[in-house]
Amino acid sequence: AKTVVVRARGPSLTTAGVPGALANPVLQLFAGAAQIAMNDNWQEAANAAVVSSSGFAPSNPFEAAILATLTPGAYTAIVTGAGGLTGVGIVEVFEVDLPQVPLANISTRGVVLTGDDVMIGGFIIQGDAPQTVIVRARGPSLAAAGVPNVLANPLLQLFSGATPVAMNDNWGDGTDAATIQAAGFAPAHALESAIRVTLAPGAYTAIVTGVGGATGVGIIEVFAQ
Repeated sequence: AKTVVVRARGPSLTTAGVPGALANPVLQLFAGAAQIAMNDNWQEAANAAVVSSSGFAPSNPFEAAILATLTPGAYTAIVTGAGGLTGVGIVEVFEVDLPQVPLANISTRGVVLTGDDVMIGGFIIQGDAPQTVIVRARGPSLAAAGVPNVLANPLLQLFSGATPVAMNDNWGDGTDAATIQAAGFAPAHALESAIRVTLAPGAYTAIVTGVGGATGVGIIEVFAQ
């Protein structure tokens, strides 16, 4: 089992210059189809004091946080706006304990638009040793799962701060395509993107856009290797 803090933020993004921030996010946590936790305003949670002492409390009272101890498996966090509100939000997962048994995969699905409304995913490599990861951006293959309006041709860029680290359009064109396929992480569609890279400890940002300014629903994934 592993203890994590899952957060949904919106209002505090305004201070970072993000336009159209979600004013009041609501966070739900699922294991399969079963909802295991929900929070609207983090200070109203029964374990708000524990969230605060963890060091991962949101800075705005309208933001949401769930601290939970989870058994091994796959989980889904869903962020919506209270009362049907819409806007730009961020969902985050922080490991509270057991750093020697880290998260194996994180992924996010959302609508990829243009300009300030592209899809942005961040992850942090902890420790003092490099870590190999596979980062994927998918769109076309989501249609087989019944997802409407998918992003037809995603483009994936990986950054360290403002410095570009890697970029890929069609995964089969990448220099590590054979290694990605052998590892079992090749996307199901030729127009989807994948990057395999070894990264020093630090924070990284993956940005997904649509080739030619296309828009649609996409997913960004990061797998530890």
